[in-house]
Amino acid sequence: MRTNLPHSIASVSGEYDASRPLSPSGRDRSARPSVWIRSLHRAIARWYLAKPDLAELLEIKFPDAASILAAARNEWAYRRRHSRTARVISLNVETTNYCNLACTICPVNRGMARTKRYLDPGRFRDLIDRTPGLRFLLPFQWGEPLLHPEIGSMIRYAADRGIRSMMTTNGTLLDDENIDKLLKSGLDRLTISVDGDDDTHKEIRGTALAPIRERVEELRRQRDRRESPMHIDVSMVLDDATRPALEHYRREWQDAVDRVQVIPKLQTVPRTRPCRELWRGSLVVLVDGTVTACCADSEGELSLGNAFEDDPVDVLNNTKFQELRRRHRCGDFPEPCAGCGEYDGTDVGVSQRFLD
Repeated sequence: MRTNLPHSIASVSGEYDASRPLSPSGRDRSARPSVWIRSLHRAIARWYLAKPDLAELLEIKFPDAASILAAARNEWAYRRRHSRTARVISLNVETTNYCNLACTICPVNRGMARTKRYLDPGRFRDLIDRTPGLRFLLPFQWGEPLLHPEIGSMIRYAADRGIRSMMTTNGTLLDDENIDKLLKSGLDRLTISVDGDDDTHKEIRGTALAPIRERVEELRRQRDRRESPMHIDVSMVLDDATRPALEHYRREWQDAVDRVQVIPKLQTVPRTRPCRELWRGSLVVLVDGTVTACCADSEGELSLGNAFEDDPVDVLNNTKFQELRRRHRCGDFPEPCAGCGEYDGTDVGVSQRFLD
């Protein structure tokens, strides 16, 4: 599969040396937050967000007082409904919008209009360098990031600069080579996306679940043997199709990974209140550089700027972004925001992502 990838990617970035040890900054990055920082995260997750299970996630995203303060300033801007927010906290960078599956719940191979491509590693490095103060990175968006031959070196580049990262994969490409790359890359958390039990997974993704489970078990064995600090999660999207398999999914994975996550499926329903994402300081950069405010904007319809031409810190509060916040504040929601909602799974203990 990788032999068909564009030659320009390898020629631009050079060879990835997975055996090279992390720099001192990379080692500092992987250190756990202090006791009082972890206590603060637990308090925020339980008492402010009312989602105790998010405490560990907050540790990764906000490992020190400076990053917590920046997030608090952005939250204050949201609460006050300001047209501006404080600072860029994280980047969600689409490293490719190619995928090897055609899942029924994903537009990538089911009608996506955007041109398929791979992100030039040089563009990635430049983007990181032009975002001072960046502490958190998601090196994926639409598409399967393990298809990118330089995904390990790109994560490594960020890790060596003190930037923590999390990545989601469909798990089909977790061969020995990719497991080795990921464990050496400095990635903080890997999430494997699955759908319920064997039957629902096969129906939605067109591929068997059992081989993925075997590769995840091998990943964990390698992780533990090497004493890597990387966390391993599984995540399931909850909707009418997967709901009957919810308890089976939780039982099946609870002893196999560090965290079992369930998130509600995005669905088309009228929006009634502003979206917090516009103020959180998280920019989504699609593979062609288009910046959008939301991970659900698969076609980049909001198009707030281009991160290859403009610095992310400038896009965060440019005229387009301020106008988008104003429209949300006034209840004049543009597309695709106007029809953005979530599947209701509150009765089975699944928290909504964007609506609370």
